[in-house]
Amino acid sequence: MTKRFTTIYLALAPVLFGLSWYISHRLYLRFMAFGSGTFEYKGDDRSLIYASMFTGVYLAAYLVIRDLYKPQSKEK
Repeated sequence: MTKRFTTIYLALAPVLFGLSWYISHRLYLRFMAFGSGTFEYKGDDRSLIYASMFTGVYLAAYLVIRDLYKPQSKEK
């Protein structure tokens, strides 16, 4: 695994967090808009938790990839 790949992969983590928070928050707001009819959702906004979990899975995948592609030793 190259240093460039590591930098790019880890630099995308905050972008992924922000994007997943935005999408889940918009879905929550849209769902709440439908709640004004016969069905009302009594839960809290959990967009931050969902975004954190998704980013955690993304970073866990990085650890798996790093473990699979260890640098080869130069011993002969």
